[in-house]
Amino acid sequence: MPLYEFYCPQCRKKFEELCRTALDSLPCPQCAAESKKVLSAFRAGKSSLGESIAASDGCGG
Repeated sequence: MPLYEFYCPQCRKKFEELCRTALDSLPCPQCAAESKKVLSAFRAGKSSLGESIAASDGCGG
């Protein structure tokens, strides 16, 4: 299941949720206000050979 990030504008907190389907909003686990899905940042690193690696976005580049 994919991990999505959400932001609650009421309590100004980010949280992550495992979701079977792509949801645009979820109730906040702290205050139950409607939260919005946000673009997640990912971390790029280096391989053991010193080459830069990053998560694939599925575009085949």
